[in-house]
Amino acid sequence: MSTTSVGRGGEARAEAYLEERGYKLLRRNYRSGPREIDLIMQVGCTVVFVEVKSRTQTDYGTPAEFVTLAKRRMLTLAAQGYLLEMELTDVPARFDVVEVYLGTGKVRHIENAFDAT
Repeated sequence: MSTTSVGRGGEARAEAYLEERGYKLLRRNYRSGPREIDLIMQVGCTVVFVEVKSRTQTDYGTPAEFVTLAKRRMLTLAAQGYLLEMELTDVPARFDVVEVYLGTGKVRHIENAFDAT
C-alpha cells in the first residue's frame, strides 16, 4: 500500500470520526502554494484546521510527534491563506491533530494541538 493511499484512508477515517461528533467539513486537502491542510472543519463558530497523521505502528513515536515545527509553520501559513481567501479573519480558529492507527482503526483527536507559529 502506498503512503498516499495510507494517508487518504486515514484522512477519510478522521473526517468520518469528526463528522460523527458534529463537525462540518468545509474543505478537504486545501492547497496554498506548496502547503496543504488535510481537513478544514467547522464546529460551532470555530474553524478547525486538521492535520491527520496515520500510522500502522508506533515504533518511532506517536503520529502526532511527526507534526514537526516546520510542519506547524507550513500549516499556519496555509491557514492564514485560507482565512484571508474566505474573508474569515475575524472568526475563531484552531489547529487540531487527528491520529489514525490503521491496524486497529483507533482514532485519537487532539484539540488545540498547537498554536500558530
